[in-house]
Amino acid sequence: MIKSENVIEILLPIEQVMKLFKNEDFFQYWQKGLVSSRPLSGIPGEVGSKRDMKIKVSGTVIHMKEEITAVDLPHLWEATYRTSGVVNLQSNRFRESETIIKNETVPSTLWKATSIFKFTGMMRIIAKTRPQLFTSQTYQHMKDFKIFAESKTPIK
Repeated sequence: MIKSENVIEILLPIEQVMKLFKNEDFFQYWQKGLVSSRPLSGIPGEVGSKRDMKIKVSGTVIHMKEEITAVDLPHLWEATYRTSGVVNLQSNRFRESETIIKNETVPSTLWKATSIFKFTGMMRIIAKTRPQLFTSQTYQHMKDFKIFAESKTPIK
């Protein structure tokens, strides 16, 4: 098992962050490697909904299933991701904040993501030898989302 926590500050009010974070039309703009995403069951974005995802990682396409396990936006969004040999429990917490830029108080949002990865089979060996493959992905998505949200520029 690998657990990682990351925190990032987005220089936007929480309401604006949520409009971008929960809108599936924007996923392609900040989730590098996302090839496709399609609903499988439930109401997309709601607890219990499931979707099939294809993600390109290190030159290969991984098929992954997402199940949303908790939604209390704007403060909490959790999901479980499953692919061959890996289960990722993902918890995202958001909190309103403020920061000072050039002597001016600016509303911001603090995003804390906790990832717990569990492994079976060959993935146990890969996780032990290259844990950064798993821990760095979440933080990269967070940085990409921050850039997209603040600049409205898609990440390539």
